Amino acid sequence: MHEWRLSAGAFLAIDGKVDETFRSLYAAVGEDYKQALAESYDLDDFGVDPPYWTVGIAFERQWKMFAFRWDLHYLAFSTDTTAVRDYYVGLFGDKISYNGRKYDHMMIPKGRKFSADFSGALTDLLFSFTPFTLAINERVRLAPFVELGAAFAGGNFKLDAGETTGTTVYQNPPVNFAVGGNSSSFLGIGAPMGGLGAKLEVGDAYATRWFLAGRFDAFTYKGSSKLFTSSSHRDKKLDITFLDISAETGFIRPWRDKEWIFGVRYQLLDLSGSIKSKASTKEEIIAARERFDKDVDFSTSAVTVFAGLKF
Repeated sequence: MHEWRLSAGAFLAIDGKVDETFRSLYAAVGEDYKQALAESYDLDDFGVDPPYWTVGIAFERQWKMFAFRWDLHYLAFSTDTTAVRDYYVGLFGDKISYNGRKYDHMMIPKGRKFSADFSGALTDLLFSFTPFTLAINERVRLAPFVELGAAFAGGNFKLDAGETTGTTVYQNPPVNFAVGGNSSSFLGIGAPMGGLGAKLEVGDAYATRWFLAGRFDAFTYKGSSKLFTSSSHRDKKLDITFLDISAETGFIRPWRDKEWIFGVRYQLLDLSGSIKSKASTKEEIIAARERFDKDVDFSTSAVTVFAGLKF
């Protein structure tokens, strides 16, 4: 059996934060007082203020015990805000040109207005296995399943802080920053995941039925960052946990030799973890001059209504 769905709704929350925690270089050179220079960055700093509308499409292919599901949500938003302090931003895409030089770091001075624009998508690819269906009675059926797959999120991010007005030096070792400017880059993240879920159906098998389904998928990783970055990036120690939780409910209504499906769906994504230097001895730490270790937290939740056809 095949199933196609169209959906529309909103991302109700988009929260993200990066906290600088500890810089081993300062401890190695006897300058622990500089740990107070650690900063935190929040999506609120960039004017991200949901809800944001989303549209989506989903496809599912069902066999007797196995199924494949693809789910895609499109998201776009624009923000305009004012820097509440000096922001120092590393650029992953277009570099800023100023006086014949190109810069891959931007400073947004306190009080400057700037804008951020994002357009991208969130998608799941999942294979599931349903070993049995439990018939509680003639009208109530419960089908537990296990699944394995991956989740991806990515899109184009534009940052516009007006005309470039100069340069400045920041950090230790020093880094050159362009003051203002604009840049566009592709940002993306993906992770494998596995989990379990269940689907409850109430109603006669060939009549209008109510259903309730939920799933919980997770991915944890502790090790080298080389699996997720290019060779040009320094190797770090990662400790991350990713959760993908969803629930949906609705009705299935027979129509000729097909079935209509209508309902509402809630999905929560949560990513948390730490990024730390791999240097361990005093000599390695001083030679590497690694920057601050970081704690990272990101979560988003969305509610959508959907309609589709099973055939």
